[in-house]
Amino acid sequence: MKKLLIATTALVGTAGVVAADTANFNFNGYGRFGILYEEDRAGGTEEETRIESRYRLNIDSSTETDGGVRFAARIRVEANENADNSVDAGTFSGARFQVSSGGLRVRVGNISGVTDAAEVVDYFGFEPGLVGQTGQYANSGVSLPAFDSTGAGANGINVKYEMGDFAVMASYTDDHQDNLGATTDTASAGDSFEIGASYTFSAWTFGIVYGEFEAAAIGDSPEQDWIVATLSGTIGIADVSFLISDFEGDDDAVFGASASIPVGAATNILASVSDGGADGNDTSYGIGFRHSLGGGVRLDGMVGSNEDGNTIADLGVRFDF
Repeated sequence: MKKLLIATTALVGTAGVVAADTANFNFNGYGRFGILYEEDRAGGTEEETRIESRYRLNIDSSTETDGGVRFAARIRVEANENADNSVDAGTFSGARFQVSSGGLRVRVGNISGVTDAAEVVDYFGFEPGLVGQTGQYANSGVSLPAFDSTGAGANGINVKYEMGDFAVMASYTDDHQDNLGATTDTASAGDSFEIGASYTFSAWTFGIVYGEFEAAAIGDSPEQDWIVATLSGTIGIADVSFLISDFEGDDDAVFGASASIPVGAATNILASVSDGGADGNDTSYGIGFRHSLGGGVRLDGMVGSNEDGNTIADLGVRFDF
């Protein structure tokens, strides 16, 4: 009886392993922690220096039909620090669903718009530092539809098609509050639409996107649009990215650039600059380093100035898993 019980336990345990292997589940993400500084943060109402932390876990599941069509879904768990230097609890995101076949991919649910997805335009470029306090996009006032890591997100659709060196992408998110007939000035995602394309030639990629959205507040929905164009590639040993952004809500176009330059086997120097946008903006800039410690662990740090002319800096560790 004892031998039978042991054998049964082993069989059940093995079946569990087999089921897990065939279920196509994947867990990945990163953690980071360090020190974050911004001079005169929020006009002096928040702490200038605080402990920065984030834990992000992506939970992916997928399966494939006999015909080769792949279905997948993602949900995210994330915990961050708060502006008052307290720690927030981990929160589940809304779900994002995906179906893909050949060069076609369709995502629905909690999606990113074309610009934020950064797959046909290199909007973010190379962000110096631990958390990306600044970047080549920093002076732009556009609020991009994005995957919501700690909330339900805007319900939308994102479609991408790739053919060789050419890719085209479009996205739409719906203002669900309007659909419910809400009349109060409650924040919501607002309708948004984006379409963009990219082409890669001689190790350079040019991308352009057009987008438009309504203001987030119900009852106050003027449409605003933007055009973003980027060019990314390599000059000598440096990886570089250049950006032009023309947003209807800004007074001037935004011009930005960023670069990542290796200075050793494990260290890169990252720098960015962004100019234009609102009339009162200063030029944003930052310079930092990224040093690999091996095993997916790296040390990041930066110093710079934001669009308000305030000094910014951070230093910390990030580990990918």
